[in-house]
Amino acid sequence: MDIMGWLVWFLAALAGWVWSIAWLLLGGWVSTLAQILVIVFIVFAFKYGWRRAPLEIAQRTRPVAGWAWRWATSREPRSWRDDDVVRGPAEVRVIRVKAPGDVNLSSLLNVVMLAGVVLLRAL
Repeated sequence: MDIMGWLVWFLAALAGWVWSIAWLLLGGWVSTLAQILVIVFIVFAFKYGWRRAPLEIAQRTRPVAGWAWRWATSREPRSWRDDDVVRGPAEVRVIRVKAPGDVNLSSLLNVVMLAGVVLLRAL
Protein backbone atom coordinates (compact mmCIF):
# COMPACT_ATOMS: atom_id res chain seq x y z
CA MET A 1 0.00 0.00 0.00
CA ASP A 2 2.98 2.30 0.56
CA ILE A 3 3.86 2.03 -3.11
CA MET A 4 0.49 3.53 -4.04
CA GLY A 5 1.18 6.50 -1.78
CA TRP A 6 4.59 6.97 -3.36
CA LEU A 7 3.11 6.69 -6.83
CA VAL A 8 0.40 9.28 -6.05
CA TRP A 9 3.01 11.57 -4.48
CA PHE A 10 5.29 11.20 -7.51
CA LEU A 11 2.46 11.93 -9.96
CA ALA A 12 1.36 14.97 -7.92
CA ALA A 13 4.94 16.25 -7.76
CA LEU A 14 5.35 15.68 -11.51
CA ALA A 15 2.09 17.49 -12.27
CA GLY A 16 3.17 20.37 -10.02
CA TRP A 17 6.53 20.58 -11.77
CA VAL A 18 4.89 20.56 -15.22
CA TRP A 19 2.44 23.26 -14.10
CA SER A 20 5.31 25.37 -12.74
CA ILE A 21 7.19 25.18 -16.04
CA ALA A 22 4.02 25.95 -18.03
CA TRP A 23 3.20 28.93 -15.83
CA LEU A 24 6.78 30.17 -16.09
CA LEU A 25 6.49 30.12 -19.87
CA LEU A 26 2.92 31.44 -20.12
CA GLY A 27 2.60 33.63 -17.02
CA GLY A 28 4.17 36.67 -18.58
CA TRP A 29 1.83 36.46 -21.56
CA VAL A 30 -1.22 36.06 -19.33
CA SER A 31 -0.21 38.99 -17.14
CA THR A 32 0.49 41.23 -20.15
CA LEU A 33 -2.82 40.30 -21.78
CA ALA A 34 -4.70 41.05 -18.55
CA GLN A 35 -3.02 44.45 -18.27
CA ILE A 36 -3.87 45.28 -21.89
CA LEU A 37 -7.50 44.28 -21.30
CA VAL A 38 -7.71 46.51 -18.22
CA ILE A 39 -6.27 49.46 -20.14
CA VAL A 40 -8.70 48.89 -23.03
CA PHE A 41 -11.62 48.71 -20.60
CA ILE A 42 -10.53 51.95 -18.90
CA VAL A 43 -10.28 53.76 -22.23
CA PHE A 44 -13.69 52.49 -23.34
CA ALA A 45 -15.19 53.31 -19.94
CA PHE A 46 -14.02 56.92 -20.24
CA LYS A 47 -15.33 57.13 -23.79
CA TYR A 48 -18.70 55.33 -23.46
CA GLY A 49 -19.29 54.96 -19.73
CA TRP A 50 -18.66 51.88 -17.63
CA ARG A 51 -22.06 50.30 -18.39
CA ARG A 52 -21.77 50.55 -22.16
CA ALA A 53 -18.01 49.80 -22.37
CA PRO A 54 -18.26 45.97 -22.36
CA LEU A 55 -20.80 46.04 -25.20
CA GLU A 56 -18.64 48.37 -27.29
CA ILE A 57 -15.56 46.24 -26.65
CA ALA A 58 -17.46 43.10 -27.70
CA GLN A 59 -18.75 44.76 -30.88
CA ARG A 60 -15.25 45.84 -31.89
CA THR A 61 -13.63 42.56 -30.89
CA ARG A 62 -15.86 40.33 -33.04
CA PRO A 63 -14.45 41.39 -36.46
CA VAL A 64 -10.87 41.30 -35.20
CA ALA A 65 -11.39 37.86 -33.65
CA GLY A 66 -12.94 36.59 -36.90
CA TRP A 67 -9.99 37.88 -38.90
CA ALA A 68 -7.51 36.33 -36.42
CA TRP A 69 -9.33 32.98 -36.54
CA ARG A 70 -9.35 32.95 -40.35
CA TRP A 71 -5.67 33.88 -40.44
CA ALA A 72 -4.74 31.19 -37.89
CA THR A 73 -6.67 28.44 -39.65
CA SER A 74 -5.68 29.32 -43.24
CA ARG A 75 -3.11 27.29 -45.10
CA GLU A 76 -0.59 28.19 -47.73
CA PRO A 77 -1.48 26.93 -51.20
CA ARG A 78 0.69 24.05 -52.31
CA SER A 79 2.23 24.23 -55.74
CA TRP A 80 3.28 20.70 -56.61
CA ARG A 81 4.29 20.34 -60.19
CA ASP A 82 5.97 17.47 -61.97
CA ASP A 83 8.78 19.84 -62.95
CA ASP A 84 9.81 20.29 -59.31
CA VAL A 85 10.29 16.55 -58.83
CA VAL A 86 12.22 16.04 -62.06
CA ARG A 87 14.63 18.96 -61.51
CA GLY A 88 16.11 17.42 -58.39
CA PRO A 89 17.56 19.27 -55.45
CA ALA A 90 17.77 23.04 -55.57
CA GLU A 91 21.08 24.81 -55.92
CA VAL A 92 22.67 26.04 -52.73
CA ARG A 93 24.01 29.57 -52.84
CA VAL A 94 26.52 30.79 -50.29
CA ILE A 95 25.70 34.29 -49.06
CA ARG A 96 28.41 36.14 -47.22
CA VAL A 97 26.83 38.34 -44.58
CA LYS A 98 29.92 39.95 -43.09
CA ALA A 99 32.79 41.34 -45.07
CA PRO A 100 36.29 40.35 -43.98
CA GLY A 101 37.46 42.70 -41.26
CA ASP A 102 34.02 43.43 -39.81
CA VAL A 103 34.16 43.33 -36.03
CA ASN A 104 31.16 43.69 -33.75
CA LEU A 105 31.08 45.70 -30.55
CA SER A 106 31.06 42.62 -28.32
CA SER A 107 34.32 41.39 -29.80
CA LEU A 108 35.91 44.82 -29.36
CA LEU A 109 34.87 44.93 -25.71
CA ASN A 110 36.33 41.45 -25.17
CA VAL A 111 39.66 42.60 -26.64
CA VAL A 112 39.65 45.72 -24.45
CA MET A 113 38.95 43.59 -21.37
CA LEU A 114 41.78 41.18 -22.20
CA ALA A 115 44.14 44.12 -22.83
CA GLY A 116 43.17 45.50 -19.43
CA VAL A 117 43.95 42.17 -17.77
CA VAL A 118 47.35 42.09 -19.49
CA LEU A 119 48.07 45.67 -18.35
CA LEU A 120 47.05 44.81 -14.78
CA ARG A 121 49.50 41.93 -14.81
CA ALA A 122 52.24 44.25 -16.02
CA LEU A 123 51.70 46.50 -13.00
